[in-house]
Amino acid sequence: MKIITIIFVAILAIPVISFAEPAIKSINKNNTINCGYVEYVPSLIKDLNTGSWSGFDYEIMQAIGKRLEIKVEHSVSTGWATIVTDLNARKFDMLCNGFWVHPNVGKFALFSTPIFYQPVFIVARKNDKRFTTDTNLNTADFKMVAIDGDNPIHIAELDFPKAEIFTLPNMTDFSHVLVSVANNRADFTIVDAYTFGIYNENNPDKLKIVSPQKPIRIYPVSYVFNAEDHVLQGAINAAINELSLDGSIDRILNKYDKYPNSYYRKIKPYK
Repeated sequence: MKIITIIFVAILAIPVISFAEPAIKSINKNNTINCGYVEYVPSLIKDLNTGSWSGFDYEIMQAIGKRLEIKVEHSVSTGWATIVTDLNARKFDMLCNGFWVHPNVGKFALFSTPIFYQPVFIVARKNDKRFTTDTNLNTADFKMVAIDGDNPIHIAELDFPKAEIFTLPNMTDFSHVLVSVANNRADFTIVDAYTFGIYNENNPDKLKIVSPQKPIRIYPVSYVFNAEDHVLQGAINAAINELSLDGSIDRILNKYDKYPNSYYRKIKPYK
């Protein structure tokens, strides 16, 4: 969910330290969590006609609110690149979108325990026979397309630094990386299965996930807090754990699990 895609450049450029009071004080006073949010299908969608919300992040946060006996309101729109800055400015209490956990962001913010895990995959043209499970991508013969600052660039730097990288501006819609592969501007890209599924449904037989059972990365998906908000983090974690153990999160995700390998469920930590 690009819920869940991270644009690092702007986040890491402004490591502001906040000295405001912890969010939990205003939450307990007003009995309300004020959420920062990024509208993103299928995690969080607002109906412009009715003002009502839907999506799995909305449903999970409402369930968390019920367990904590507190209201959850989606109050402030933010962007993937400004989440940490906005948290430090106390524009909202927490980010209520699932967010891919990455160590670099962890230097400036806190993450909840994972809600679920999201795999990402190599995607190439369907008729390109060069791509198999064992293809060596670490060669200048291949060109990858990615959005500037997005996770695939960091993956490429580690896993196949010799490959050429073709970047799109960081506000580009994620579907355009797939269009670039389909139109031969690049040989492959890296996306999650939901993004691929939407594209493939509308553009059948153009692209393929090279190894559906072998993702190139698997990211924990979590909510995000100001670096000082340990009590709020603990409260949200307690609610997530309860919702995970009683199957509530799985039941919510099942409603949105439209394409194979979109979301990996948490395994219960006991036998």
